[in-house]
Amino acid sequence: MPSAYLNIGSNRGDRRRFIDRAIALVGEAWPVAVVRTAPPMESPAWGYESENTFLNVGIALDFPSAAVMPSPPAMLRTLQQIERTVSADSPHRNADGTYRDRDIDIDIIDIDGVTMDTDELTVPHPRADARRFVTVPMQFLCPGWTASRGTVRLKKNIADLGRDTVEHFRAKPKTPVTVVLDNIRSLNNIGSIFRTADAFAVAEIVLCGISAVPPSPQIHKTALGAEESVAWRYFATTAEALDALEAEGWTPVCLEQVHGSVPLQDYRPAPGERIALVAGNEVAGVDPDIVARCRAYLEIPQSGTKHSLNVAVSTAVALWHLYSLTLQQHG
Repeated sequence: MPSAYLNIGSNRGDRRRFIDRAIALVGEAWPVAVVRTAPPMESPAWGYESENTFLNVGIALDFPSAAVMPSPPAMLRTLQQIERTVSADSPHRNADGTYRDRDIDIDIIDIDGVTMDTDELTVPHPRADARRFVTVPMQFLCPGWTASRGTVRLKKNIADLGRDTVEHFRAKPKTPVTVVLDNIRSLNNIGSIFRTADAFAVAEIVLCGISAVPPSPQIHKTALGAEESVAWRYFATTAEALDALEAEGWTPVCLEQVHGSVPLQDYRPAPGERIALVAGNEVAGVDPDIVARCRAYLEIPQSGTKHSLNVAVSTAVALWHLYSLTLQQHG
């Protein structure tokens, strides 16, 4: 007996009424199928922030063996029409593609014997395993079910990633790291470091000397807007920058190959220590006078023929290490 599995959710208005109406219409659309329902689940909004919790119900449509199953695209179109019938004003996404509150949302989770991936529909649902309000009902309806499809993995979209707005990013706690750019000549490198700093929630970027500052089309080309989210300031010299940062309680740490440097993977800041990570010029590296002022020296182990990494790459590697330490400390 082939089955199709759906998940119906609502987080606005009379949720139970919307869901019951949708289940009734699903039964009417395929009267030959037996409709089974899982117990309803309450859950917070997924993929965006909302004060309204979702009510979700998983359902199975069990078709007789002799019945002709509707094609997945035809089923999708029918379900979309059911959504419009239940609520004429319940789009799933805002104009920018992010999720929003809605009266009714019907997803196809799986269809026995069907694997497909088109612009219109993907089966099994590509994000089913990440959603407890889907996996729990599915285990009730089809014990042992999994959405895994071997080595095939679909890319997440913007809504799936649930990224911060610029305003939320600026307001939230940051990784206790400031990046100090000691005379970086390439605007592309600066933009790339801004983008990495955004990814790892760096507290600030301090631009020094010849390092260019936003706004700049060339910085924006690689920063992709991160120059708007990450705080930054400029000093005429790196020495002045370190004077200010040390007065604020930051510990200068140099990303440079020197005798006595610490392999990056072995470096652990002291509890509560705030790190000012200094990255140097593409040709000359960190100025020797600045090296002398730093209290620790980090070196990225390498096994190739080249003696160093691009400054944007090495900064990204170091920031990932420091960010991962923060994640470990906060569970």
